[in-house]
Amino acid sequence: MKIILITFFFISSIIISGCGNKDENSGKDGKESGNKTSETQNNDLTQKTEEQIKEDANKEAGDETKTENELGMKPGLPSDFPKDIPQPKDSKVLGSLTTSEGTVVTFESNTKVLEIVEFYKEEMKKSGYTLSEEGESLVTDKGGLINWTKDSKTAGLMLGYDKDKNITSLVITYN
Repeated sequence: MKIILITFFFISSIIISGCGNKDENSGKDGKESGNKTSETQNNDLTQKTEEQIKEDANKEAGDETKTENELGMKPGLPSDFPKDIPQPKDSKVLGSLTTSEGTVVTFESNTKVLEIVEFYKEEMKKSGYTLSEEGESLVTDKGGLINWTKDSKTAGLMLGYDKDKNITSLVITYN
């Protein structure tokens, strides 16, 4: 149950961090409300873009200078990710977090929630997992939660759909 709460908190913070006013420097009429000139803003934007390009290039080159984000998540798939739990198709790994309760791995995918749910139901059954007592909770096209067990192992899948970005966020928990 603690894993579910941790996962819910994690998904919520991802969703909340993506929300907000995209035009924070604009007034109601769309004009600049701060004291920066357009040229200064463009220079700031160019500098940020250049920094992002360098950061992305370092990541692609395998530079692991940043090993955790502000939430304590490590980039990439953890080395102990179970071989009997499939990774979601057409997805990217955002990172993982390991606690005494288990490990949480976050993914993003362009695949719709219900397609992912069906994929996991089939694949987890093939891997020998069965639905736990909690089983399936509130699974809709907007998200849901599914829990499995296999011997002494547990695994969970939490999904949420962001219609603005057209992306499904997935969190896989295991211990």
